[in-house]
Amino acid sequence: MKSLSFTLKVMVAPILLLGVVLFFFACNVDNPIIQTPSDNVFDDWAVRVENDAAEFSKTYPVSETNPFVFASYDELMTHLKYGTGVVAFGFPECPRCRNAFPVLEKAFHEMDMDKHAGFRGRILYYNVYGDRESNNERYQAIVDYLGEFLQHDDSGNPRVYMPDIFFVAAGKIVGNHLDTVESLLDPYEPLNDEQEAELLGIYKNLMEKVEDCNC
Repeated sequence: MKSLSFTLKVMVAPILLLGVVLFFFACNVDNPIIQTPSDNVFDDWAVRVENDAAEFSKTYPVSETNPFVFASYDELMTHLKYGTGVVAFGFPECPRCRNAFPVLEKAFHEMDMDKHAGFRGRILYYNVYGDRESNNERYQAIVDYLGEFLQHDDSGNPRVYMPDIFFVAAGKIVGNHLDTVESLLDPYEPLNDEQEAELLGIYKNLMEKVEDCNC
């Protein structure tokens, strides 16, 4: 009988152990360890990034291997709140955007920000024009979140003007730059060498804040 009892104990122990493991696994399925969304949200974006770069270069005068990625609203807000990198607001018909984005790309490469993985190694682009014109819930949420960094319209309300480039470190906005340079009076005119150098310096200084932030 003792031998039989011992045998049963040996057989039952692994079953109990397996039950405990399955119990904890089941509990943790509904309560996963929360990680910042920027940790691995870009893992499956390899093809998308390549396609977005090609598509972006058809609209703006940037290289075909540019670092711009078209962001959805949810991606935009997630990375503003948790990510590290650069967010660009614009729309295709914006002449100032056409002047700004090639310089932003150049600054991005010169600061070697494309060495990073995920959001930090890309520029998230969001076309906010439609949201702004309809003043929908997405636009209102964007304005609520970015309000202190935005200029105000004639009625005194914060408004997203474009191009507005935001620089984010661990969910903290360390700076933004609206438009291009003050000396460019006609946005349909291209930047001259001096103006381009001025804008390049502005972007690089703000990217340096992202790199140096101990957030």
